[in-house]
Amino acid sequence: MEFWHNRWVTDQIGWHRSEVNEMLVKHWPSLELPSKAEVLVPLCGKSLDMVWLAEQGHDVVGFELVRHAVESFFQERKVEPKKESLGRHRKYTSSPFTVIQGDLFDIGEKTVQADAWYDRAAMIALPNDVRAAYVEQLRRQTKPGAVGLLITYAYPQHEMEGPPFALHDEDVRRFYTDGFEVDQLDHVELEDERERGLSSITLSVFKITRV
Repeated sequence: MEFWHNRWVTDQIGWHRSEVNEMLVKHWPSLELPSKAEVLVPLCGKSLDMVWLAEQGHDVVGFELVRHAVESFFQERKVEPKKESLGRHRKYTSSPFTVIQGDLFDIGEKTVQADAWYDRAAMIALPNDVRAAYVEQLRRQTKPGAVGLLITYAYPQHEMEGPPFALHDEDVRRFYTDGFEVDQLDHVELEDERERGLSSITLSVFKITRV
């Protein structure tokens, strides 16, 4: 936790974007959700994507480790959320947003029962050895039939120390083998990202359905 806390308080948050993710805008309609669906955003930070999701009529529930990120999100919305303890976690609420702050893996089963989820920067922020536990936590916090939009990046892992960690298409299918259906919606070569010194980097988008 100290690593991520330090990144936030020193403003080393290169993963945060000042605009809504274009792949979210392009592919979210393919999930065919009703406007009032509840959408879970794990490791949400202070993402503007949550604002866009709320603008589509959704109730948005974020999970975030770092308190500074959560409080920054509400401060930037110029609202004072209701705050309450939730076991070892802290819950912030200002409709249509709820953010639960604390360790994602310690959040109790069915604390949320979301209709959908959105993952742009969660699974790629996690090392490979905890990704199976992450997928299981998604299962515990969503309803049967819930659908998710997953955006991934893949590159030769030995060429850069994460995070973000590479997440290859075949690994997505492997992690979501049991109890999920996986449909790939997009696959793009990212030429601009090669400025990092990577020989190749790709972006993929998946629609994942919990069965």
